[in-house]
Order: sequence, then structure tokens, then C-alpha cells
Amino acid sequence: MPVPARTTDAVAESVTCASGGYWVTRNGAHSRALFAVEGMRCAACARSVERALLALPGVRLASVNPATAHVTVEWTPADVGLPRLLAAIEQAGFHPVSLSGSGAEQAWQQEWRQALKRVGLAGLGMMQVMMYVFGVYVAPDGSIDPAIATYLRVTGMLITTPVLLYSGAPFLLGAVRNIRQRTLGMDLPVAIALCLAYGASVINTLRGTGQTYFDSVTMFIFFLGTGRLIERTVRQRSLALNEAIGRSMPALVTRRNAAGVSERVPVGSVVAGDRLVVARGAVIPVDAVLAEGSALVDESLVTGEARPVRRASGDLLPGGGLNVGDPIEITARRDVAHSTLASIIALLERAQADKPGVTTHAARLAGWLVGGTLALAAVTALVWLWIEPSRAMPAALAVLVVTCPCALSLATPVAVAAASTRLARRGLLVTRADALERLAGVDTVLLDKTGTLTAATASVDVLELTPPWTREEVLRIAAALERDSLHPIARAFAAHAAPACVASGCQERAGAGVAGVMGGETWRLGRRSYVSELSGGSGHGPDPDGVFLGNQSGIVALFQPAESLRPGAAAAVAGLRQAGLAVSIASGDQQPAVEQVAQGLGLAHAAARLQPADKTGLVRSLQRDGHRVLAVGDGINDAPVLALADVSCAMGQGSAIAQAAADLLLLNDRLDPIAEAVAVSRSMMRVVRRNLRWALFYNLAAVPLAALNLVPPWLAALGMSVSSLVVVLSARGLARSR
Repeated sequence: MPVPARTTDAVAESVTCASGGYWVTRNGAHSRALFAVEGMRCAACARSVERALLALPGVRLASVNPATAHVTVEWTPADVGLPRLLAAIEQAGFHPVSLSGSGAEQAWQQEWRQALKRVGLAGLGMMQVMMYVFGVYVAPDGSIDPAIATYLRVTGMLITTPVLLYSGAPFLLGAVRNIRQRTLGMDLPVAIALCLAYGASVINTLRGTGQTYFDSVTMFIFFLGTGRLIERTVRQRSLALNEAIGRSMPALVTRRNAAGVSERVPVGSVVAGDRLVVARGAVIPVDAVLAEGSALVDESLVTGEARPVRRASGDLLPGGGLNVGDPIEITARRDVAHSTLASIIALLERAQADKPGVTTHAARLAGWLVGGTLALAAVTALVWLWIEPSRAMPAALAVLVVTCPCALSLATPVAVAAASTRLARRGLLVTRADALERLAGVDTVLLDKTGTLTAATASVDVLELTPPWTREEVLRIAAALERDSLHPIARAFAAHAAPACVASGCQERAGAGVAGVMGGETWRLGRRSYVSELSGGSGHGPDPDGVFLGNQSGIVALFQPAESLRPGAAAAVAGLRQAGLAVSIASGDQQPAVEQVAQGLGLAHAAARLQPADKTGLVRSLQRDGHRVLAVGDGINDAPVLALADVSCAMGQGSAIAQAAADLLLLNDRLDPIAEAVAVSRSMMRVVRRNLRWALFYNLAAVPLAALNLVPPWLAALGMSVSSLVVVLSARGLARSR
């Protein structure tokens, strides 16, 4: 299985458009963007946006997540530009909103306030209409003067008209979009019911005979609008953390030039070595080193750590951290495209582009249900026209509204979003949308040892040394070779690095070691078989414990880096085993070291000396036996097994290739969120199945009652709103950490 390309290798830049700054990643001849869309309420809305984008030349991918209202689009800039893409969305009846900066939050607040005003007007109109038409309903025939009755009906019409045109505008415009895009959306049956009820009422009012439904129209709009307002608020709060990550990249930063003068520059222009000033309350835009003094940094968006941490001069600061102390100066270690924050945002883009299979099935079923609703309403009206014409209109209206499949369409995406948010708070990022669905079915866990179960410390022992080399010299050479490596062992040598000792042309071989040139001589650090190849030694046979250093003259030194169990490793293993999963270690390290860790964790199964091909073979063997495998690793040599496993999890401080191949990304140093992820995924699938059962049960139970005219239209609107709220509130419980 090929390892997917890593999107953060592209160059990130800020593109200014009419609606704000949009973050675009460019990779070769193609560009990719992630942004939000206002006005989206169901899967049909998502399909409308996708169709509008895919109709443009040069668009290679358009994917919309109906739960988050996020759009991922990939296109060829030579054929079409980003402004034209955004204009196509506007023409489809939606409004694109940037996820970076404060634009998204302001747009959501503005939309929420407008929805609140629509609901307020509908509520006021509903009360006023009831005051006027109630007398007409309860008075016996002929007991009200015809002129008074006409006055009451006309007054009800005058009050209902602005409610329909303003408060009901989202439903009417949504139906127009459905018709233009030739889709069956949730707004279509509601808009038909509103137009039928209002049109029939106006005709009967002008004729002076027949029944009016102005009260039903205003109740429709009030109950449905209130339900959608509460639903949007709950969903927005559930998604607040993922939205914050997406918005945390600032558009501009303060940089000090060589003369010490501060200047505001686009964050995309920051390169390694730049000196940046981070104000109090500002986001650290790139991975950096604290230049001087101390800093208090909130790293919760990056690592999930709830409390701010104190950093001293020379400490590493991850991009995405929030400076909650005094203003600080930092030195950038990477450009923005390769920073931790950019990597997380790129992985979030990938998650937004994916759609879980269960979500797709539910959306397809909802589309069929809308078509069935329209057909059933027509049949109901015809039957009642034949039996008792006076009941035809109320029965048809009730059927159109009561069976609107909002709950069915929301059942899955809201649950997935809530579960992903909960895990993000614990420092575990879901980078593929269907990962949690697959995670719920795993029964076997394969854990890497070095860098996953264990973390290298800052100490390393020199066990053997070949004269005339000294301990300090071999440690400096090893540190130079490991300078750019992300392997956990590299951190053990970092303290011995010397500015005068620099290796060039460093290359890392997965599962073997690293090589480089110093003083015209080639050096290698890693397995004995790999190092001894330089001096013509045998590259075959078992490797002894330890890390070897050598050149063309032979082995120079043997190191033993100190290792310790990663925090939460024991709790994670215990939690996974309590969940009924078979847990084992699959490591490329030596047998004694692997057995020691396995004994410390109480694991009976541990495989050592495994090359990348051996690990993939082990996964294939388990899968052939019917097992579903969760693989956890961190290094380059783990990328193939992570890509092959049913579900994979990479360490946030591991290699970029491993992160790109993984479905889950652990941002902090603790492993216990992995066990929680299994429990959350299983809870999520239970909630999804419960929500789907509830949505189907509600629709199957409500349809006969509405068709038999046992449910008045206003009660049908209330029931539909309540059913959607039940689904959303049920899923929201997944977002609460316990």
C-alpha cells in the first residue's frame, strides 16, 4: 500500500479575497484550500456546493463535510483561480468564509444573530396571528359578523406575510437552490408546505370563504427556526476546538530585521533563523526557540495539555502555542509550511476532505426519504380529496413537515464531529474522517517500542571505545550525524552537539541508521551490520544490543542510550486490554530491550529485530486470520506498517512520513488517549446506530399519524424540530471528556 504524499511539504501562503484571508497550500501545479461555507444545513446543500465547484474547469477535487460546513477543494491554478471558485459558491446560494484569523468567528456570530432575529419575528408573529384567528376557529358558524371575520383573516395575512418572507427566507431560498441544483434537500418539503398553506390561506381570505392556515405557517417557521438555531449552536460548540486549530494560524507576524527594526510581514515569508516578536495573547506561528528570558505558553491546541507551561531560554516552542505571559522574542527553526501548526492544519484538511461510509449511506437514505415524502404528501392529499376534501390540506401539510429527514441526515456527521472534538481535547487528532468508524472494529494492537512505548532521555552511555578516540569526540560525531534526525535516539545525543563539528550529506536509512560526511570521511551510526559495511564487514547475522559508530576503518564506539517508559504507556496498555484487545510489541530493537519493556507492561507477546518488511508481513498475517489491526509507531521505518494497518496512529514528535501515513496523530507525550480513542469510537458507533434507529422510528411512526390527519400541522413542525434536537444533543455527549 503506497504511503500518501504529505500535504505540508507544499508552500502555504495567504491569498486575499473579498471575504477575508484564505490559506492555500500549493504543491507543484495544483493548489488546495480549506474554508467554511455559510447557509449549509443538510447533505443536499453539501452536494450543491460540490456540483458548483466540480462544474468549473481545472477543479480536481471538491469535498464538503455537512457536519462542519467545511469545504476542501483542489484545482489547477492555470485553469481557474480561487476567486472564481468562491464566486461559484456564491452563485450556488452559499457564502464562503475563511477559517484563518477572526473572520470565521465573526461570520458565525453574524449568522447566529440574524437567525435569532428571524426566530424572534416568527415568535412575535405567531402570537399575534393566534390572537386574531383563534376567535374565528372557536366561534360557531354564523356567530361572527362576516365583516369582522374578514378583518381578522386579513390582519392574520398581513402579519404572516413578513414572517414568511423574512423568517421563512432560509427555507424558501434553500428550496430554490434544491430546484436549481436538481437535488432533493430538507428545505424542499418545508418550503412546499409553507407556500401551499400560505397560498391557500390568501386565496380563501380574498374569497371570504374556506379555511385559513396563517397560524400554521407562523408556527412552522417558529418551531423549525428555533430547532435549527439550537442545533447550530450545539454543533458549533462541539466543533469549537477543531475550528480554533484551523483559525489559529495568524496572517501577519512581527519580525526583527538585521538592524533590529520591527516589521509586519506575512507569516508565509518566515524562514528558519528569523527573529520574531510574539505579543501577549498572540499565537506562536512557527516552531521556534525561545531567544531569551522565560515564557508562559498555553500549548493546549497542539499537545492537549490543559495548563500553561513555563519555558526557559533555549527551549523549543511548538507552532500553535499561545503566549499567555509577557511579550517574547523567538528564533524560527522552520518555515511556516513545515511547522507543527501547519502540519496539524494540513492533516485537518485531509480529515475534512474524507467522508465516513456510514455518513454517505445516511445522506443517500435521507435523499430518498425526501422524494418519498413529496410523493406521500401528494397521495395523502388525493385520498383525502376523495374522502373528505376539508382535511386534504392539513393532512398534506403535516406529512410534508413531519417526515423531513433532518434527524436522519444529522445522525452520523454530528456524532463523528463530537467524538473527534473530544479526542482533540485529549491531544489525539483524527486525521481521517472514517478512522473512528474503523477503530471501533479493531481487535488487535501492534505497538512500536522505541519512540512509542519508550522515550529517549538526555543521557547516553559509551559502553565501548576504540583508541585513540575519546568519549567526548565520539559523542560529538554522533550528535552531528543525528542533528536533523527525528528518531527518538537522536535526542539522547543532542546535548553533546558542538558548533565546530558538523556533518554534511546526512542520509537516514529506515531501520538501520544514519550516515554523513565529516572531514572528508564517511561515518555511520546505527546497527552494527549497517555500520560495519563501511569497513567491508558482514552485513548479515543478528545485531547485538546498542548503537554503533564507525567509519571506513571499522567500529569506533558503542553507545547505549537510556530509555524510559513513556508517560501513560502502562495505563494505555491496561486500557486496551480491558477493552478486549490483544496487545503486542513489534519492534526493530534488540530482543533483551524489547523483552524488558514487554515484562514491564505485562505483555506476553513481543517481537524483536523486525525490519519494515517483517512488520508489514506480521500485519498481513493477522489480517488474513480475520483480525483488524491498530498499529502505533513513530519512525520512518513504521510508515509502511502504518499505511497497511486497518487503523494507524503516529506520534506527534515522530517522522513526517509516519504522520502522513497515519489515521490518528498523538500530539502529546502520553499514550493513554489511545485507549480512550477506542472507547470513544465504540461509543460513537453506538450513538450513531441509536440516532439512526430513532430517526427511522420517528419517521415511520409519524407518517401514518400525519396521513390520517391525527397530527395538526403545527404539531408536525414541533415534532420534526424536537427529533433533530434529540439527535444533536445525543451526539453532543460524546464531546464531553470524562
